[in-house]
Amino acid sequence: MFEHKFYIIFMKAEKQKRRKAEKLFIIFLIFNFQFSIFNAKAQEIGVGEAEMELITLKEWNILLGLNSSGFNLGYQSGKTPNYKEKHLWEIDFSYNIHHKAVLGRTPYDGKIFNFGKLYDLFFLRGGYGYQRVITTKPYYGGVQICWLFSAGASICFGLPTYLEIMKLDTLDLGYTEVERYDPNKHVLGDIVGAAPFFDRFHKIAVRPGFYGKAGINFDFSNHPLKIQALEIGVSIDMVFPFIQQMAFNKIKPAYFCGYIAYVFGKKKQKYEF
Repeated sequence: MFEHKFYIIFMKAEKQKRRKAEKLFIIFLIFNFQFSIFNAKAQEIGVGEAEMELITLKEWNILLGLNSSGFNLGYQSGKTPNYKEKHLWEIDFSYNIHHKAVLGRTPYDGKIFNFGKLYDLFFLRGGYGYQRVITTKPYYGGVQICWLFSAGASICFGLPTYLEIMKLDTLDLGYTEVERYDPNKHVLGDIVGAAPFFDRFHKIAVRPGFYGKAGINFDFSNHPLKIQALEIGVSIDMVFPFIQQMAFNKIKPAYFCGYIAYVFGKKKQKYEF
């Protein structure tokens, strides 16, 4: 009796396994059939050999990036005379802090300040950019790769460092006073902390200059009229006359940095063929 019940249970399990195998086999046949039809149609229309290109007239994009010395924001707009080339006008804003600036915290109120930093630098840049496609996206999607460069004029705004300095009055009572940082006058023990941000706008240094950058753009957007890309590159800024950004260091004639950025935007379509 026990052996009979075991045999019935075993047969039911075998039937369930057989049904699962049949379902999987049917799914495999359907998938294989659909793939065969798609492959046949692809051969008929020459997919992979004569792809249809979407022709665009214009495009614009916004760039949000981090660089090795701070961050940068940018906007580009221009023409695409053919699917291989892009001619763009751009405006860009970037922040630069010296890599040797030491972030400290005072023992008085625990305020944060950068010891040795004379200026924070902000660059407003405008110029011409060129991009050329290295590889286009295949018909099933993927990544379009471009190399790029841009150059133009810039204005540098040097925001001086102001600190709260500990002072003693005639009765040897302590009080604080906001002063511009002077490395020859202020020692670490005198610093209470950084001054409020808007107290630093007393003597902004303004310098004209120029810039240049080069990089590679990886566009991974799934929509032919939208831009979603990762951009990696290097840039250089030069200003005249030079600015002493960091105390006890040589003046830098040029500011090099690497950057990585997320780019998004749109394209304006002309026609398809």
